[in-house]
Amino acid sequence: MTDDRTSGGTASATLERAASAEPPAGRAGRRKLPAPSGGGGGERRTALLLLAPSLVLLIAVFVFAVESLVEYSFQEYQPGGANIANTLASWSKVLGDSYYWSVIWQTVLIGLLVTAITAVVGYLTALALHHTKRAGWRNAGYAVVFSSLVFSGIASVYAWQLLLGQQGFVNSALDLIGIGPLNLLYEKSAVVIALVHTLLPLMVLPIVSSLRQIDGTLAEAADDFGASRWRTFRVITLPLSAPGLIAGCQLTFALTISSFTAPSLLGGGRVAMLSTTIYSLVGTTDFPSASVCALILLVLALLSSGIFVLVQRRFAEADQGGVTVSPSPPRGIRGLGVWMALVYLFQLLPAAIVVISSFSSVSYGVWPPPGFSVRWYTNLWQQDGVASAFTGSLWIGALVAVLAVLLGSAGAVALVRYRFRGSGAIQSALFSPVVVPKIAFGFAVFMLLARAGLPTGRWAVVLAHTVASVPFVIVLLSAALERADRTLDYAAIDLGARPLTAFLRSTLPQIAPAMLVSGVFAFLVSFNEIDLSIFLLSSEQQTLPVWMFGYLNNYQDPTPAALSTLMTLLSLVVVAVVAVILRLTQRGRRLVL
Repeated sequence: MTDDRTSGGTASATLERAASAEPPAGRAGRRKLPAPSGGGGGERRTALLLLAPSLVLLIAVFVFAVESLVEYSFQEYQPGGANIANTLASWSKVLGDSYYWSVIWQTVLIGLLVTAITAVVGYLTALALHHTKRAGWRNAGYAVVFSSLVFSGIASVYAWQLLLGQQGFVNSALDLIGIGPLNLLYEKSAVVIALVHTLLPLMVLPIVSSLRQIDGTLAEAADDFGASRWRTFRVITLPLSAPGLIAGCQLTFALTISSFTAPSLLGGGRVAMLSTTIYSLVGTTDFPSASVCALILLVLALLSSGIFVLVQRRFAEADQGGVTVSPSPPRGIRGLGVWMALVYLFQLLPAAIVVISSFSSVSYGVWPPPGFSVRWYTNLWQQDGVASAFTGSLWIGALVAVLAVLLGSAGAVALVRYRFRGSGAIQSALFSPVVVPKIAFGFAVFMLLARAGLPTGRWAVVLAHTVASVPFVIVLLSAALERADRTLDYAAIDLGARPLTAFLRSTLPQIAPAMLVSGVFAFLVSFNEIDLSIFLLSSEQQTLPVWMFGYLNNYQDPTPAALSTLMTLLSLVVVAVVAVILRLTQRGRRLVL
């Protein structure tokens, strides 16, 4: 990777490394094929043409939206009149008020708490999964740990409302041993617990990746010299897996400080963060002060990302860049079985509570339910706007998936298959939306539309979701393109086929599974997204998560439990269908070979 990409202090550094890293097979056993003839100028033009749609969308939506945020921050809110432009009054109001400083401090504090707890839990979980000897148990463990990614974010927050309420599951369990009831809900601890549950998979993933890259011969050599397991872990395993741990902490902290639904619904107005403050200010139409808070949140995200990048460089020598020839085998660690049982309970219990509560016979949260009924599923479909929100979520998610795969595929081909000057800067630009907190980005798009005199609506949500999804699609498809064998492409070109024909006949079938996975990922993220959408939708045009957020602010019956169950079921069906398609595709490919 070129220096202009690795030197930036941005949260997208991890994505950039993943997009440009060559897979193990390419390092170990496959000959690097020369690029097809065509000249540097022609390759640059082709690459820029492929990147043009993504860059145009990035500039039109992302760059101009952030610029609108900056412009509004230099205005002063005037109730009932036009704002005063070209003034620092809003900055002075926010930075000169101790309340806003307390909000900033609480945002950072919760970010640090969630990151620290998730790092400890995530590292032990990743270590236990990595050293699970039986592949079946290990794969089942991955499925359980990553199950919260399928569970909608707002559904997860609602689950913790049911768990931590005065008559919820936790207090009912404590009552059996003579403790409680405790005030667990509407406290900072409730927000922290919910965020740890949601973000744990994003901490485990990079750590597991780093653990799999550690050369197994190092641990064997330590054993030969009589080192204890603790010393081997402290001297070898921990330092070599530190890049994955740091990457997980970087992602967790950035997502925590920008979280909205957890502090809004579980904080009960007592846990003020920058995200909830932005939402409150928008509700009072004080857009200049909201813009200042959004920019402060963006600056916090950039500063934290820069700090993590600097820490990452200290462990650069431990980054082996790929799976080694002799990866460390699962060794089994005594005692981690109990730990994994607790992790499984922590990850699965919220979903189970939601499903059971959706069949409750009473209109208030109590555990255990006194009886069972399907009345809340009936009540759900009798609610005004829920059918429209459902269809809106479906077509928004489908359109985002199609656009993200088309733009991401073209961008990945340009960045992987063509070498041209400035590719590193363009890749960093395409990944820049990853840095910006989603609540700030959604508000920035809202301000852009307001400045342009354009109405908000589902079309604006599609654009915002597509901008946010394209970087992840590029990462997934870049990895697939690096693994794809180009021998057939070159053979077809030598026989007179056009490069496009060779790509469609040879490369496209090889990356089709990755395109399918990318599309499903973009669909599920869009379908469950709320932070990017909440400022861009009116009461007449909503998505299911936004509708559910409004319902939870007004009612306390189990109707959201029924909706959460159906949303989770839909996500599971989509994932299962994709898994079957991928398995059939692999089986058909083996039969052909």
